[in-house]
Amino acid sequence: MITSNTGLIGLTPSLLRSLRTSLERVLGDSAPQVLQEAGFASGGDVYDAFASWLSDKAKLDNPQDLDAELLGEMLSGFFHETGWGALTVERMGTALAVDSEDWAEADPESGLPIASCSVSTGILAALFGKLAGGAVAVMEVECRSKGDRSCRFLVGSNGVLNTVFEAITKGEDYQRVLTEPS
Repeated sequence: MITSNTGLIGLTPSLLRSLRTSLERVLGDSAPQVLQEAGFASGGDVYDAFASWLSDKAKLDNPQDLDAELLGEMLSGFFHETGWGALTVERMGTALAVDSEDWAEADPESGLPIASCSVSTGILAALFGKLAGGAVAVMEVECRSKGDRSCRFLVGSNGVLNTVFEAITKGEDYQRVLTEPS
């Protein structure tokens, strides 16, 4: 169980959804960026909570020492126990794909036209950046809020995700862009 000494507090998915809706009404197209920045600002605390959780569960003091084969399992356990949802992590060419069929920030009833897990995108960028020991980018390419089966976040370098973004805007398949040799 996550204890109060980790710096995390419990928030409900409805609070995240209401915050997103309110910010969209007030800020318009700037709302996702503001939410992502807030998520990124809190990502260090999430990393610290993950480190504490990992120390209790796996007797591992430094998350960067976690074997890559166990990363997905450990992150899934942590995020599930903290109420965000279970997830899987797999390599997809030059990036990682992080998938969740029950991600808390998503709002499957909303029927939004775009991905909406902006807070999560920021949190994951900070968390994976700390795990990698350097900056990484995160982009949500599938979202339950827009009718997809799961939320999918891609984690990679800025260059890789910029290429993915350009491909998506041209209507190309992001999976092909990541898995085909350049």
